[in-house]
Amino acid sequence: MSILKRNSILNLLSKLSLVLFFLELYRILLILTNSRSFPNFGIYEHIIGIWFDVITVALYFLPFIVFSLIPIPKKVENARKVVLIFIFAITSFVVYLFNAMDVAYFSYVNKRTSYDYLVYMLTNDESSNLAGDFLMEFWWLLTFFIFSYISTVYVYQRLKSVEVDFHSKKAYLTLLLTVLITVIVGRGGFQLRPIGIIESTNYCSIENSPGVLNSAFTILKTYSSLAVEKKEYFSSETELNHYFNPVQFTRPQHILNDSMNVVLVLFESFGSMYVGPKNPESYTPYLDSVLAHSMYFDQAIANCRTSMDAVPTVVSSIPTWMTKSFILSSYSNNQFQSIPSILKEKGYSSAFFHGCTNGSMRFDAFAAAAGFDKYFGRTEYNNEKHFDGNWGIWDHQFMPWTLEQMDKMKKPFFGMIFTLSSHHPYLIHKDFKDKVKINPKDPICGTISYVDFAFKEFWEKAQTKPWFKNTIFIFSADHVGPTKRADRISLDYSYHIPIAFYHASEKLPKIPANTPFQQIDILPTLMDIMNVKTKFYAFGTSYFNPKKQPKIVYSQENLICFRPGKATLTWNDKSHRKWKKEDKLVIQKMKAIYQHYTTDLIDNRMTP
Repeated sequence: MSILKRNSILNLLSKLSLVLFFLELYRILLILTNSRSFPNFGIYEHIIGIWFDVITVALYFLPFIVFSLIPIPKKVENARKVVLIFIFAITSFVVYLFNAMDVAYFSYVNKRTSYDYLVYMLTNDESSNLAGDFLMEFWWLLTFFIFSYISTVYVYQRLKSVEVDFHSKKAYLTLLLTVLITVIVGRGGFQLRPIGIIESTNYCSIENSPGVLNSAFTILKTYSSLAVEKKEYFSSETELNHYFNPVQFTRPQHILNDSMNVVLVLFESFGSMYVGPKNPESYTPYLDSVLAHSMYFDQAIANCRTSMDAVPTVVSSIPTWMTKSFILSSYSNNQFQSIPSILKEKGYSSAFFHGCTNGSMRFDAFAAAAGFDKYFGRTEYNNEKHFDGNWGIWDHQFMPWTLEQMDKMKKPFFGMIFTLSSHHPYLIHKDFKDKVKINPKDPICGTISYVDFAFKEFWEKAQTKPWFKNTIFIFSADHVGPTKRADRISLDYSYHIPIAFYHASEKLPKIPANTPFQQIDILPTLMDIMNVKTKFYAFGTSYFNPKKQPKIVYSQENLICFRPGKATLTWNDKSHRKWKKEDKLVIQKMKAIYQHYTTDLIDNRMTP
């Protein structure tokens, strides 16, 4: 201990090592709490994780390091000690808090928190409403957070600070070299660009990447980010558009009559692991009976992991293939198309229905930007007796109510309904507790079963409407919900959702098994089914388009292509691996799609 009181470098390293120790403990907590998401996380991954922790400490604690070693006159040494403990205590608190939050939050989105989601969680009303439930569920995490923080500050005070000789030339040299080394470490080495989130996948699998990273690192790396960086993989516009062009033309199919109404139902957290006509573990028998008579895609994928990202993905064929949510990014102010904006030109009225508190996830603002005529939320429902106490209006009460509002809409119309009850804290209305199918290992299953009953009430009432037979219904999940099952954590299950198009005539084609489809394909496919003749902008392509495009999700700055019956293909432009000949065309298409995505968002070219 005496040498630590005399040697400023050893004293500094001892204090920072304590932070590294607790960062590793937070990593272990994350992995243990979400063990099914990290089945092969071994010693090697922990070592890589510690390296990212070292980088994080270098970035966050640089001011502390400078103030610890800078030579100052002895008469202001006491003031320096006060400043040092303040900087150290605040920085440690922030770094620990970010990682503690993700231990609880990770299971819902399967990714580390980014800066925009941090801001959203700290400012939206739902977070304050659910804070009590989370603290009760994760009381042990709060206890560990307090313990880690108090322990860190206590040990810091025991170590005390070392006075630096103001007149020593060696002290100035030590400061200079230490700052230089800290900057190099904070960059992750001597490479041209500082290490980022994407580099984690150079050392481990895409599944283990969130475990290798830490939340303080990902939040910092996305703080000043422009969300997306312009890419130029192709030298000419002609070559680029040869592989993919988001400006497309519809291909009217003339299967159904023109001017059909459209109702899109977006189900919260309805992953295919618990939904589907041929799924023996389904919790949605009524929905399954409708899907069985639909144009149903059994190999559909969600292009996102969160509800906030799902809405623009489904409504506007704009996925979030960047570090920030599209809705929260500056690009949401771009000019873009959507289902309601395209149909408005054909004389359609439109409305967005979501039983949440108005302003939740900024859906009301996005609905206005996307061209919806009206937004109906908890405020418009105007009956607080039906409030679930957390998110909004119970689905079995809100969904049938939407039909009454659709009755009043000018025909033809487009109505979108977003359910909410199959969400943490997984409450089930008292009238359905004896009816729903429960899975003790996965609490979300009971709420999925409840929403199926809510859908039954909605569907039976919808069938009585005079406009029912003149309406196309679209069913999709927003994303896959959390699961505690070890056999359901692969990439295939993490994005696998039901998507279907229904018409009472049952004239829509039956889809062959293993046909790939994705959320961003909904808009172009719907336009073809509706016989709309127009030019439009979309990152997806119609099912009826013979030129097939890869089905893509974005994770940890990687693009992942899903191919039913084949292994997924993970690509990023920093990867140096050699690709098989059969994969090269897929990668060229992925490059073209992503180049258009980055350049068109930045240049505001998202209309035909």
